[in-house]
Amino acid sequence: MAAPRAKKLYVIQTSRQIIRGASKAFLNTLTNPADVSFAGWPSSSMVTTVAAWDCSPVLMLSDIAYHAQNIQADSRCAILFDGTAGYTRPQEGPRISVVGRLKKTNDKKLHARFLNRHPGARHYASFSDFNFYKMSVEKFHFVGGFARAVWLNKRKALLAKADWTDIAKSEPGIIEHMNADHADALRLYGNKLLGKRGKHWRLIGIDPEGCDLICGENIHRLNFATKCTSAAAYRKRLVDLAAHARKA
Repeated sequence: MAAPRAKKLYVIQTSRQIIRGASKAFLNTLTNPADVSFAGWPSSSMVTTVAAWDCSPVLMLSDIAYHAQNIQADSRCAILFDGTAGYTRPQEGPRISVVGRLKKTNDKKLHARFLNRHPGARHYASFSDFNFYKMSVEKFHFVGGFARAVWLNKRKALLAKADWTDIAKSEPGIIEHMNADHADALRLYGNKLLGKRGKHWRLIGIDPEGCDLICGENIHRLNFATKCTSAAAYRKRLVDLAAHARKA
């Protein structure tokens, strides 16, 4: 029994790591019935994304975009996240399709989370035709290579609300504090723990399973070995990581 459980845990962790580490994905919608010549056909487009604290995808779309018009008619869609970078044969690499319904969200914390990851979007975030969307996830479809496909229902795919509520509430304060007072620790995370170059690192997002850092225009994901489900535990984890990085 241990082997199947370990395999399922690997699939869950890998799926969420790919989604959390992605800044873009491929959105697949069903064509608006008003488009008589193409009604009912699937339509694909590339979109920018950020993961919510539970790992649900969050997007910002313009009402005039073809995919947004499709969603208004039928909110069912799928978002493909590609984790095959670096594979000589992409078929051997992991990828995740997140299936669900896209709905507009007025959650200001989610808005800020998206804009922290995509600061260029601030230029048009206030335009009346742009809206933020959060997917109501039904399931994940994980493909980890040849003959390695697994479906995960939303209960297993997403973090439980109790795991992320305190982190979501504390995210703005932790980000502000780390960027204002602990630039040295952020640099250690980037240089020592992630093995990346650069002097000027900033924290742009946190969640129970890790954090997102930016240096220049490059975004990097630092995954945790275990979840942090409270703000106090998260702060301790950041201190411990800095101490570990100094030893390294």
